[in-house]
Amino acid sequence: MGGVPKAAPKPDVTTGEPRPPQAPVITKWKTEGKTNKSRAKFPQAPKGEGPLLEWYQAEESDSTIGGIFLGLAIVGFFCIRDWGFSWMSTWWLWLFAIWPPIVSYFIGRRKGFSAGADWFATSSKTYVKLYEIRKVTVEYQAGGQSIGIELTDIHGGFAGASLRQLQRKRALWDLVYNGIVYSVHQGPATANNLALDKLQLR
Repeated sequence: MGGVPKAAPKPDVTTGEPRPPQAPVITKWKTEGKTNKSRAKFPQAPKGEGPLLEWYQAEESDSTIGGIFLGLAIVGFFCIRDWGFSWMSTWWLWLFAIWPPIVSYFIGRRKGFSAGADWFATSSKTYVKLYEIRKVTVEYQAGGQSIGIELTDIHGGFAGASLRQLQRKRALWDLVYNGIVYSVHQGPATANNLALDKLQLR
C-alpha cells in the first residue's frame, strides 16, 4: 500500500459520489456472486439512511463447492491416519465427511450484505455507520479456514461477515473499507492486530 492508507472523501449519502478508490483484498474473485437483484436476498436500506448503493449475495453453488472440498480433505485425513480405507467401515465417521457440503449449501442461502454511502448491513435488524465505527475486529474462524470481520459503531450498531465474501463485491467493499480507514485513522475506532494486518491499516 505504500504507507498508512488515507480515507478518500466521504461519498455523498444520496448519490454515493465520489466513489472511494479500490480497496485492497485478500483474494481476487473472477465472479461476484448473484447478479439478479430480483432473485437475491439482502438487507434493504435502514430507515432514515441514504439509499442502498451496493449489494452482494453468494451463489449457493459457491458455498457448496467449498464444503465439498472440505469434505474431501476430511476423507483424505482419515485415509492418511488409518493408512488406508479401513475407517470407511465405521458408519459414524462418514458424518464428518458429509456434513460440510450440506451445511455449506444452507450457509450459501443466507441473506447477503448491502451498503450505502455511509452505512453497511449484514442483517435487517442492525447496521453500522461506516464513518462512526468504534471497533474493528478480524479473527480466524472455523479452525483457521475462514476470516471473519466484525464492526461496531458508536451507536451500538453491529455488522459481521466473512471477510473474503465481503471483499468479493469490490464496489461494496470499497465503500466499507473507506469508512473503516476513516474511522481508524481519523475517528474513534480501535482495531485488533489481525485487522491492522489483513486490512493493511498500519
